Amino acid sequence: MNPVIQAIELLPVSFPFKTVFATAAGHKQRTHNLQIILTLSDGTMGKAEASSSIALASESQGNMRRILSELIPELRAKSLADYKALVSTIWRVSRYHPTAAAAMECALLDAVARTKKQPLAAFLGSSNVSIETDLTLSVGEPAVMATLAKAAARRGFRKFKVKLAGIPKRDLERLQAVHRAVPKAQLVADGNQGFHLIQALELVQGLRRMEIPIVFFEQLFARLDIKAMRTFRQRTHLPLFADESVLTVSDAIKLFEGDAADGINIKVAKSGLLGALDLIHIAQRFKKRLAIGCMEESKLGLAASVHLACGTGAFEWVDLDSFFLLNVSAPRGGFKTKGPRFSVNDAAHGIGL
Repeated sequence: MNPVIQAIELLPVSFPFKTVFATAAGHKQRTHNLQIILTLSDGTMGKAEASSSIALASESQGNMRRILSELIPELRAKSLADYKALVSTIWRVSRYHPTAAAAMECALLDAVARTKKQPLAAFLGSSNVSIETDLTLSVGEPAVMATLAKAAARRGFRKFKVKLAGIPKRDLERLQAVHRAVPKAQLVADGNQGFHLIQALELVQGLRRMEIPIVFFEQLFARLDIKAMRTFRQRTHLPLFADESVLTVSDAIKLFEGDAADGINIKVAKSGLLGALDLIHIAQRFKKRLAIGCMEESKLGLAASVHLACGTGAFEWVDLDSFFLLNVSAPRGGFKTKGPRFSVNDAAHGIGL
């Protein structure tokens, strides 16, 4: 007989950043998140964490707690036999709060994988690869960003996501400083919707003049500005990935059919795990590239994304570095780390906690 959901506990948590986290969309010194503990009738537990985000202003800790409190009666006493129906219920009730819905889905699927006595990576796929994450450098003074990049390189990091402010002259100074500090590193330039087309083209001209290679540009333009995305690709012939533009499969199809993106950055916090699998499939159908990213989760909150990346082996660029950016004394999570490399090879059932 399948166990049923007996209880769901919501625990507000708060973590300070090691340094101020800044993007074109804003800045913050702490992240206020919500951890979820789902307990089944046989004692099995599922755990996850919903992250607040600069990019999704409505996903405050209070809002996430309110919407999930309303969801709990819809899930309590339900069997896991049809877990996909439960995931549908989660997204129907919480559809306007994707990070809250995604975290509840992650807790549920953690419990499902545990009942099946599988690591979550095996439940989601079969690749069981190790992955290498980048490290994010938030918007700051060029010299400071260069110093942080050098220190990270000494710890083994070879890939960096450089946050930009949408001011070409200053952003070029930032990218040049980082490139000089770690000349062999691979760089991604993330605009977080901060650019207009003319500014983006000016940035590209400067990068070409300075001979600074970029693996891809991410979300330079406003999330609905498909015209600017398409024109940028046509004029520069440089790869452009979408992040905030994509929450659902229909969003991805619209971009791909509109020749507006070379790839997408999938975030479990936006799409959930099953939604992420759907996005992987649609990107592969359109022969598009894939990255995986995170919000501002602790190691616990990041675990489901690490299992997805290791289980599917689908991502050419991994940006699962949030817990490196937080000042947490005893990080916990269901994966092993060695510098920038993560593995779930020895994970127990579920996310491994």
